[in-house]
Amino acid sequence: MTVMGKVGGILAVKNRRIDPSLELRPVQRLKLGLVGMAVIFASLGLGFAWIVMRLAKRIYEHRMLTTAKISQIGDRNYRIRHAVAAIPPVPFPAHQQAIRVIRDEVDRIEWELADIQSR
Repeated sequence: MTVMGKVGGILAVKNRRIDPSLELRPVQRLKLGLVGMAVIFASLGLGFAWIVMRLAKRIYEHRMLTTAKISQIGDRNYRIRHAVAAIPPVPFPAHQQAIRVIRDEVDRIEWELADIQSR
């Protein structure tokens, strides 16, 4: 029984046996194996790189969002400080105490923001 087929060239099969001249030599098998492993590792490497890029993007976006929030808190603190400074002193001790508490809290917020921004 003779079968003819094409697989990268003409492959002659006689009595279900491959022609020995068409078999891969050990060096060719090694090359084919190395190329196959390189393809597999490259595809895995690209997948890993994609995961790392997604993670880096999320970290970057989180940092930008955090920076924007800190900046917004600083701006609000600035407005509160100037609004409290614009309030004229009143003869009522309770109001003066409230203003003093607000100023102290604004100072604490500024210190915390300075500490966070220095990191």
